[in-house]
Amino acid sequence: MKMAIKVACAGAVAAAMSWTPLAVGDYAYVSGTGGEPWGMNGNVNAMNDVFGVGNWTRYDFPTAVGAGLWDNSFILMDGGDGATDEFDAFVNANRADMEAWVAAGGRLIIGRASWGGQNGLDLGFGVNIYNDMASDLGHAFDTSHPVYDGPYGFTGADFDGDYLAHDHLTGDFTPLMYGDGGTDHVLLAEKAYGAGHAIFHGLTLPFFGEHDLWSPNCDEFHRNLLYYGYTVPGPGSLALLALAGVARRRRR
Repeated sequence: MKMAIKVACAGAVAAAMSWTPLAVGDYAYVSGTGGEPWGMNGNVNAMNDVFGVGNWTRYDFPTAVGAGLWDNSFILMDGGDGATDEFDAFVNANRADMEAWVAAGGRLIIGRASWGGQNGLDLGFGVNIYNDMASDLGHAFDTSHPVYDGPYGFTGADFDGDYLAHDHLTGDFTPLMYGDGGTDHVLLAEKAYGAGHAIFHGLTLPFFGEHDLWSPNCDEFHRNLLYYGYTVPGPGSLALLALAGVARRRRR
């Protein structure tokens, strides 16, 4: 298994509206066989910006494992829209292998903005995802976190879209964003797991940075999210990352 995880201290990354893509590596994006969720290229464009055109691999849920998915060190999974049934089936069939891959050092971003699908789907890692409350708005718990204050720009605390999220999360994690239902309505969360790290979401990511009616900070957020998802320090360094956020707030 190729697990050459590159570790970068997010607190040392300078904020900039443009950023050199990460070096060639084992980056993957998995979604449905029917094309991009919602017919929007937001995930593709963000992967190109963060990792570089031609530097990552697109997989489909039904064939991803056989095509070498677990040989990658970073994986973005989007099971939204028409990909939801394939996503749910993939998670139910591969939950244990997915947990083992992250525990061995993998970096994972996993989520869906679903129409239907399994309500209360077990994503693994002690996290479940529900599709019984959509949200137009998203609010950061802490704007010093690198997904809001990262290399592609400072986003601020509030996001707006229609719908910004279809699904929400429950379980054992650190929440990063909440929705219309208040702070218990978690749209984005993270968790260190073994030697690796996982980010969970119910966001409609393909629209982020792609639609004129969505708040423009969604563009920077999407790219910060992917960058952080790959470069997040190991579990022992997450406390240092929190301290770096406190230092940034004090400098402001």
